[in-house]
Amino acid sequence: MIEHSPTTATVRYVDTLQIQRDLETQKQAELASKRGPSYFLAQGLEGSRSGVSIAVNITPLIIPRSEVARLSAQKLSFAAYRAGSAIARELTPHGLKVVRGDGPVTRPISNKHLVHLCETTVCYIPYTTRAGKGRLIVKMTNFASGVAVPTKDGIHYRDVMPMKDTAMERNAFRVLGVHTDIDGRVTGIDPRFTAKGIAWSVDNIQAITDACKLRVMR
Repeated sequence: MIEHSPTTATVRYVDTLQIQRDLETQKQAELASKRGPSYFLAQGLEGSRSGVSIAVNITPLIIPRSEVARLSAQKLSFAAYRAGSAIARELTPHGLKVVRGDGPVTRPISNKHLVHLCETTVCYIPYTTRAGKGRLIVKMTNFASGVAVPTKDGIHYRDVMPMKDTAMERNAFRVLGVHTDIDGRVTGIDPRFTAKGIAWSVDNIQAITDACKLRVMR
């Protein structure tokens, strides 16, 4: 795997769920402070009056990078498993073998501040055409930005622009075709699955299965 550092970006890993809880607490406190004396007397509450404000501190909770890395990998692995199952269900009836990924999640971005960016192999589909044997490899990343340049050793990601709000990142499929020898070793890149040397990138499974049925079976 060739690593490539993305454009510099400042990313804060914050506990958004805790922030939402704090905001709800503040909202309820503000509502209570605006209620008149009659409300509090009716409820039997002592010492309350209109205009009282209740201060609630809302401080973003910084999550350790190690935990961010673990949760990101876990989430991506689960999404890839589901995608692999869907691809297999679609392609197996057409006689196409789908070899599922074995689960490892890697971090192709070397920037130590961007530990939430990762990738994993969803599956690969072996095929044979007049040009010889090949393998269509479907990877999934949890970032949709940038381009993926296929190499015999994997994918080199270029021009990745990470989101400052990590919750805004979305998964993307990175698809590359490779030529293989009789022993299954990669010998080169199949240009049918690249455009100007860039790996094919899509955001839905149907596009992948349609391409397999139209191109791989030729």
